[in-house]
Amino acid sequence: MNARPLYLCGGLQSSGSTLISWCFLQRSDMDGVLDARFDTLPQMPPKLSRPLAWCKFTIACFRFSEVYDYFQAEGWEPKPLLVARDVRSVFNSLIQKSYGRNGVTADDPPIRLRLSRFLEDWNLFTERRWPILRYEDLADDSDAVIRKTCGELALPWDEGMLMWPKSPDEIADAGFGNETFVRTRGGTLKQTVAPNLIQVKTAHIPPEDLSWIEKTFENFNRAMRYPLHVAATAPTSPQRAVPKFENTRRFERLQRKTRVSRSLQKLTSTIARLIPGRKSPADG
Repeated sequence: MNARPLYLCGGLQSSGSTLISWCFLQRSDMDGVLDARFDTLPQMPPKLSRPLAWCKFTIACFRFSEVYDYFQAEGWEPKPLLVARDVRSVFNSLIQKSYGRNGVTADDPPIRLRLSRFLEDWNLFTERRWPILRYEDLADDSDAVIRKTCGELALPWDEGMLMWPKSPDEIADAGFGNETFVRTRGGTLKQTVAPNLIQVKTAHIPPEDLSWIEKTFENFNRAMRYPLHVAATAPTSPQRAVPKFENTRRFERLQRKTRVSRSLQKLTSTIARLIPGRKSPADG
């Protein structure tokens, strides 16, 4: 039995990949997942309303190569697409976002580790000559970029990718969209693309992190036509964004559990004092 094609799109968080995903899901022949959760392997909806399947996820807890292999094992034939953005812009944005937790757990990994996983995937795409969409190019000619990407994926042109005729409830899984995209989305692609995409801001990148990015991504920056060096504008302290367990959702859950446990102990102790002869759990 032949595997069913799946157009699989990946990119870093804060890379603009949700915008690209929305464009493709506006096609009359395509349905699927707008923005899969980054801390679990993507799951395809059991029923799609259109013949072509699409799934977009962010590279954070899993590399593109790992998700690609997962879908192959599940009987799909992935058609890869990578969304790239200057990683300095990504870091500068991500460090401020609620989902950009600079943690030390598998579900909230360090930001540097997320960037390193993306770099591995970019090298894979480069070696295999898979299509890479440079997000900043949308600022110059968004129509041409989307048309070119369709050609690279061997897809016929669909005007819906620019005009966005579908509502979210016409997409099988549109429930986990990037909060920035949901807030800034216009009625069409041209109404949504920000003209300042090419600006690289470093106001929130600590000096050591900026230095690490420019050294680690030197070849990437050169190949993708990004500047090799951008002036640092962040304060010199702290020197780098240190990953911490306290930044993770796991820590928050542990804190909530501890607060609930303490409140319960306090309540049972109060009941024991008010009801003569009743023992509190602490008394055995």
